[in-house]
Amino acid sequence: MKINYDSKYYPNKLRNISNPPKQIFAVGNIDILNSFSIAIIGSRNCTTYGVRMTKKFIKELAKYNINTVSGLAVGIDKCVHVNTIEENVCTIAVLPCGLNNIYPKEHKTLVEKIINSGGCVITEYENDVSANSKQFLERNRIITGISDGVLIVEGGYRSGTSVTAKIAKKQSKKIFCIPSSLENSKGIVPNNLIKNGAILVTDETDIIKNYKGLEKQEKKKEKNIICNNKCNKIYSILNEDGMNIDEIINKTKLKVDEVNYQLMILELDGYIEQLPGKQYRRR
Repeated sequence: MKINYDSKYYPNKLRNISNPPKQIFAVGNIDILNSFSIAIIGSRNCTTYGVRMTKKFIKELAKYNINTVSGLAVGIDKCVHVNTIEENVCTIAVLPCGLNNIYPKEHKTLVEKIINSGGCVITEYENDVSANSKQFLERNRIITGISDGVLIVEGGYRSGTSVTAKIAKKQSKKIFCIPSSLENSKGIVPNNLIKNGAILVTDETDIIKNYKGLEKQEKKKEKNIICNNKCNKIYSILNEDGMNIDEIINKTKLKVDEVNYQLMILELDGYIEQLPGKQYRRR
């Protein structure tokens, strides 16, 4: 979906940055683009400590159903998207390329999972545009711009993470940093940012207390799987008792091959399971 700057679907937070994209291209659940979210960024060559801290904070923020934003790169970005999905919360991936030219290529499956879990993938570039170094930098202003705050996990000297932090500061975003060992070369950026006024965080409360209206959810929201209308239509009629494929076809009014395809996708993503006799039920 192409969303022009003057469209009612254009994210309000992006309108407030100094150089907003003239248009964005989005696939997935565009409603979450205006929801509260925290960007989580860090090194591509991340440490095990960085991965552990990313998982820890995502698990804690999930208690508040807080969406995450990251850049689909390897390392911390991938960890953000994967673990957000595992916590049944939505995640937004911002690309430095067109939607037909996913970078890195090995994350095409991750893109599908983001969409299938109710998340959204966005870019300012036309569908067939390839990624380059300039576009990585341009992409970063959207990651921070569409977020309500930025959590820095790790970053080396003169890294992309340090550049993104500078962009976030110019956008007057709250910057949160996870402290790191002085012996960790990837801890240079968060430690220096803390010295210069960024907010040191040791758990989610250090983030939550900076925003009004955020409350823990006693019950996590059910997985949102609006990958597309057909997929959602099938999932919505299933229960835990099981339903025959003929009954699914009858209720959804979809073609046989379409139902079979969507059931396969739902099963591969772990949302449903097949029982004997062509019966399907929610997991």
